[in-house]
Amino acid sequence: MFKIIWLIAALSSTAHSFYDQMICANCSNVNEECKILTTGWSCEFEADAKKLDPNLNSTQIPSSLRECLLPGMGFKKEKAIIGYCCFWSPEMGCQKLKKLEIENRRCHKCTREIWSSVMENKTCPCGSWFLGIESSALKPKSRSLTIKLMALCTFFYSLSINV
Repeated sequence: MFKIIWLIAALSSTAHSFYDQMICANCSNVNEECKILTTGWSCEFEADAKKLDPNLNSTQIPSSLRECLLPGMGFKKEKAIIGYCCFWSPEMGCQKLKKLEIENRRCHKCTREIWSSVMENKTCPCGSWFLGIESSALKPKSRSLTIKLMALCTFFYSLSINV
């Protein structure tokens, strides 16, 4: 009887790979007006970066994930990433691999839009720096709005201290 129950359980369960816990984000909007001349990759968490190896040449990676990984990239251990990783090259543009449960599928976190120019080698070279050299070249209207917002925040902060 025990063997029959075990056999039914084994046949009814599906084998899940750690690859099933990850997905590629759609980065077409990031790649529209971006010409990438360099190749690189980075991860949100160091623990995720340690799971990847750019020289493994794994053939077992599903094609749905291979499209967002650099050629030759593989996983050192059979463990899914816990955050997201960004990959870029002239051939594939900017791509993002993320944990399936993470809501945000967009690629803006892999671009310069949210990073300081200090992170130059850690982001896909698309977009304008959120903070950095290019931020001082804001259009006059944007600069004026930024100054007004900062003054307003300072005013409300000073009110909260005096209370």
